[in-house]
Amino acid sequence: METLFIPCEHKADITPVLKKILSMIENYKRIGLVTTAQHLSQLEKAGEFLGNSGVEAVVGGQVLGCNQEAAAAIEGKVDAFLYIGSGRFHPLGISLKTEKPVFVANPYSGNADEISQEERERWLKKKKGRITRSLTAEKFGILVSTKEGQFNLKQAREIQKQLEVKGKKAILFAGVELSPDRLLGYDIGCWINTACPRLVDDEFDKAVLNPDEMELLV
Repeated sequence: METLFIPCEHKADITPVLKKILSMIENYKRIGLVTTAQHLSQLEKAGEFLGNSGVEAVVGGQVLGCNQEAAAAIEGKVDAFLYIGSGRFHPLGISLKTEKPVFVANPYSGNADEISQEERERWLKKKKGRITRSLTAEKFGILVSTKEGQFNLKQAREIQKQLEVKGKKAILFAGVELSPDRLLGYDIGCWINTACPRLVDDEFDKAVLNPDEMELLV
C-alpha cells in the first residue's frame, strides 16, 4: 500500500518559552538542541536566540521515542540538552541515554522545566519491575506492529532465536493494534515489544519488555 507523508510544522513563536529557559541553563556553557519532526524548522531560530543570549548552541536534530542517536551523537560536545516539544517521553529518553541534564521547552503550554532525578528513578524502577516479573517466564510472545515505520520483523526473528537458544518458547504476534485488550487470554509469560517503545507503559496483564530490556534478561 502506498503511503503519503505530509510534513506538518509547528509555526507558533517559540521565543517566549526560550526566554523562560534561560535562567535554568545559565550554568551550562554549551547546550544541545533536539526536538521532534514538527519543530525541526525552529531549531535554527532557537540556536540564534541562545547564541545572542550568550549560550553556545549545538544542533542535534530530530529524536524519536525509539531512537535518541541525534542526542548521543553530540553528547561529548555539550554540557546539557534542551528539548523543544511537548510530553516527557522523548526528553526522559535522552536523559537516560546520555545521563546529562535535559531541559524541556514546551511551545504549546509555554512551560519550561528540567527532567528531574525523581522522574528518572521512577522510570528505572518500573523497568526493573518489568524485568523481575519476566525472570520466571518460559513462553514469550514477540509483538510485531504492521504499522508503517514500526514494522520490524527482522528484529523479531532475531529475538526469537535468542530466546530459543536459552531454551525458551517464543511466538510471533503481528497486528496493526497491539493493545492490552487484544492480547488477553494467550498463554504467554512475557511479551517482547518490537513496536513503539511506549507500549511498555500500557497496562498489560503480563510484563512487556523492549528489546534492550530483553537483552538484560537473557
